[in-house]
Amino acid sequence: MISILSTTNKYILQSSLIDMHKQSLAWQSATELWKCEIKFFQKLLDTRSSVFQVEEDKKRISHFQNLITYYGGEVIDTFVSKLRKHEASLAHILKNNDESDNSYFNEHKGLMDELTQFSMQFDKLKYELLCFMEPTLN
Repeated sequence: MISILSTTNKYILQSSLIDMHKQSLAWQSATELWKCEIKFFQKLLDTRSSVFQVEEDKKRISHFQNLITYYGGEVIDTFVSKLRKHEASLAHILKNNDESDNSYFNEHKGLMDELTQFSMQFDKLKYELLCFMEPTLN
């Protein structure tokens, strides 16, 4: 991949591409954090779920487990793949000095919106899970 910051005589004309690259890198970092958090939540459920004996609590644990499995095993990996593909498209634009293809810009907005929506869902999951598990941590 071509680095935007490499020392060449080729400079992109639209500074928005640099901003898009920075946003993509920030989301790539977020996906790494999400994966770590998923592992932590899985360990938390594995070690503390036996404390709950009420059937309703067991159903909530199952719900959390399903979301953690789905997010960790599919959703986050899909975002990682989409971000890599997106960055490859940017590298192609930079390599060919061709900013005329507007599909990259449309793709970027769509992907950023998807990631923002997922981030809000993931934050909600974290909040609910931690509030639910907090009494077991004393």
